[in-house]
Amino acid sequence: MKIKSLIVLLAICLSACTGSKYAGVPNQYQELISQTMQTAGSNAKELKKALKQAPTTQREAMAFLIAYMPERDAKALTADFLLENVSYAFKAREEFPWAKEVPNDIFLNDVVAYVNLNENRENWRKDFYERFKKYVANCKTMREAIDSVNKNVRDELLVDYNTKREKPDQAPYESMRQHMASCSGLSILLTDAFRAVGIPSRVAGTPA
Repeated sequence: MKIKSLIVLLAICLSACTGSKYAGVPNQYQELISQTMQTAGSNAKELKKALKQAPTTQREAMAFLIAYMPERDAKALTADFLLENVSYAFKAREEFPWAKEVPNDIFLNDVVAYVNLNENRENWRKDFYERFKKYVANCKTMREAIDSVNKNVRDELLVDYNTKREKPDQAPYESMRQHMASCSGLSILLTDAFRAVGIPSRVAGTPA
């Protein structure tokens, strides 16, 4: 009887030693998340809250964002910001047929991502989803959805290219407030509009 109890105790200890620190998170993110938590300092509580409250089906996406986020974001982003961002990314994935076909690694990197360059972090996801879903509601393919968003983004957001903009790397609402943006600012607007309706997108360019 004592031997059996000892075996059970050893099994429990072994499980505790080898178990995941963050429940429901794939192993490849575990160490990276721990590093981010250290970097986050007092804001780690917000990141832990976001990870804990993310639905099971969305937990890998949240883990991905936390594992790879820059130091400035680790120290500043709130759980509410991250949870809404991930929630609406999955809402688009569930609603639009092309979004369902996006491979998971591309979905995480080019749809779920909340930022493009070094622009200010703004909570654009829900607003842009509600703004642009009407333009893709009747689209059957990603190509049709891309064309529709691209055709309507200017008139929806009322932003034009102008060298008098405040800065080149403006976040969406900075550009919308001024009704002007650089080529980088316009690229950020279009990429966020695409991502809001489940179209993978990222900004690409060369230094000028």
